Amino acid sequence: MVTIMNKGISILRKEFSEYGLIFGAQKKIEIRGALETGLGEGGYYISKKGYMEQFESKLNWQPFEGTFNLRLNEDEVPKIEAMKAAEGILIEGFEQEGRTFGKAWLFKCALISGTKKVEKCAVISPKRTHYKRVIEIISPVYLRDELKAKDGDSFVVRIDLGDV
Repeated sequence: MVTIMNKGISILRKEFSEYGLIFGAQKKIEIRGALETGLGEGGYYISKKGYMEQFESKLNWQPFEGTFNLRLNEDEVPKIEAMKAAEGILIEGFEQEGRTFGKAWLFKCALISGTKKVEKCAVISPKRTHYKRVIEIISPVYLRDELKAKDGDSFVVRIDLGDV
């Protein structure tokens, strides 16, 4: 006979939840992170015509030329992996001026800080990225101004894995 203590049950519940994410049992996930200034490359890539045209046709809006970067705790990483395993909205790569720009996936989401909420957002997951524990969010508005946000502020991101 085996007895599982409360700590063990807690660990098993967490594992069960993560497997549900990975294998598609859950259609929505919630990720928490803290705002941080990125490398400044998001705006460069997002502003490319090859991407902007696809954002407009697939999201019905053009994003502000920059990303809103949230650094996640280590325990949030399985949720990122689950998101990446889901079928997002594919943004095709393209070539421009002799340079190749890679593909990315979009996941519609809502960004929440206290009582403030922005619903018209998407997590963008580029095929190539420098980040391991950071998610990048795009929106048609400048999110820092819209949410009066500064580095270190905490946010919740509700990602809909079923709404592609």
